[in-house]
Amino acid sequence: MSDNRHNFGSEPTGLDTPSEASNQAAIGALSADVSDAQAFGKLFIDSVYKILKVGSIYSVDHNQTRQAIAEFMPFFQESVSLSSDGAVSVSIRGELVSVNGQTLRLRRREQERLNELHVLFADANIRGLLFEAAMSVDQLVAFLKALNEAARAGNGMEHVKIDHIQIQHGSPDQSILEAVAEVNKAMYVAHIYIRGLVKVRNMHQNVRDTQNPAVPTGVIRRIMQTISELLSDDDFIILGLLPLRLVPPDLSSHSVNTAIYSMLLADRMGLSPQTVSYLGMAAIYQDLDRLAGISVGHRDRDPGLEPQRQFSSNLRDVAHMLGYVDGEVISTLRVLMTYERGCAFDQPVNLPFYREARELHLVTRIIDLCRTYDLLIQGLQGYKTRRPDLAIQYVESRAGEVFDPHLVKLLVSTLGIFPIGSTVQLTTGERAVVIRTPAPAADPRRPVVRMLNRHDPVVIDLSDRRYSNIEIARSIELEETEMSVSQVFLLT
Repeated sequence: MSDNRHNFGSEPTGLDTPSEASNQAAIGALSADVSDAQAFGKLFIDSVYKILKVGSIYSVDHNQTRQAIAEFMPFFQESVSLSSDGAVSVSIRGELVSVNGQTLRLRRREQERLNELHVLFADANIRGLLFEAAMSVDQLVAFLKALNEAARAGNGMEHVKIDHIQIQHGSPDQSILEAVAEVNKAMYVAHIYIRGLVKVRNMHQNVRDTQNPAVPTGVIRRIMQTISELLSDDDFIILGLLPLRLVPPDLSSHSVNTAIYSMLLADRMGLSPQTVSYLGMAAIYQDLDRLAGISVGHRDRDPGLEPQRQFSSNLRDVAHMLGYVDGEVISTLRVLMTYERGCAFDQPVNLPFYREARELHLVTRIIDLCRTYDLLIQGLQGYKTRRPDLAIQYVESRAGEVFDPHLVKLLVSTLGIFPIGSTVQLTTGERAVVIRTPAPAADPRRPVVRMLNRHDPVVIDLSDRRYSNIEIARSIELEETEMSVSQVFLLT
């Protein structure tokens, strides 16, 4: 290896020649499935690895390296065109790698390649990259040159500025907080959720100050992608955090909670991970629009305007929104929800919104239901604060009238009659917190609970035959001085 090239990993990589690497990259680009976050992330990392491998065998300016990059670019352009951020992000933390916020589950061979990437990133003191859509071949070549030089000299890349490639500086090794995530999943989930609350609150303050909802949302989008992944993994910890009110109830916490409940239903319906994230961001954007003067109706209690006036009001707000929406998927959903504001759940009579009777769009129906459920939990915007089980009863009583009955049934079957985070009293007289809903085929009245006992916080699955003599007698509310429910819940 000559002095002008970084020694990128060991030789037994399965890539005998640079031409083989570039040919494999080309084949991968042709078979890319960008709708599958895991498959796309692995292919993207593999493509980056192969380019770096070619650049380590030849010089960065060599024709073989440029050929590998040129073959990578069509795949990159296809990928970035479908990304909600208009970019692709790569982040390495220890033995973990994330692409667009999706932590990849790697096999042994893939992990070996990641370990080589980790060494290179560590030598150059970088932990993350963001490739923007406008990145050119020449800019990627310039980055590779700077990367090799920094890795060889060990002096970092803080001085490197390349258009359309953002570099996150620092060690790619895990921080203490990130290491804790592997030991205690509950604390990691809590960190993600609280980070979302803080970021959305700061974003809301920005909109209040500027009266312009067109604020940067890239960080929030990546947080929503991470939460979408947690829901896909059937991790119910985050669902228990929502009703615990870890921060004082306000529009920011309501916005995040509504987004998470909406993504939960979308995930349970089998929608793609990208669509699930779109739905969550649509709910968050709806509240940004609200801060700029676009009202958000509550279908379960607002009488609405006379049809012609409602139609005119909606069109007026839609016209106002067109000045700051971009025309991509989430913007389209924002406009749709404003256009359908004030409509009945289904249209029994001819209204000016439609030529014939039809139901509201699925996105509108999902977000309406989830927004109302969270308002009941938090006691915001004129709603009386209710326990989770009473909030479930409220939306059930309005199923088929103002809420889609199929979505209500899905919400109830997912959250349970006693939703996660509910505090209950058992027939034994003991108190407990619900930490997991029953399996779909099990009795919905018999969830998994953790006993509220400081000395022995035992977990009991009430659907287990061993506990057939124990039932939930009723829901209860605890005084804040009695017990830290959140502390017990996070022991899960």
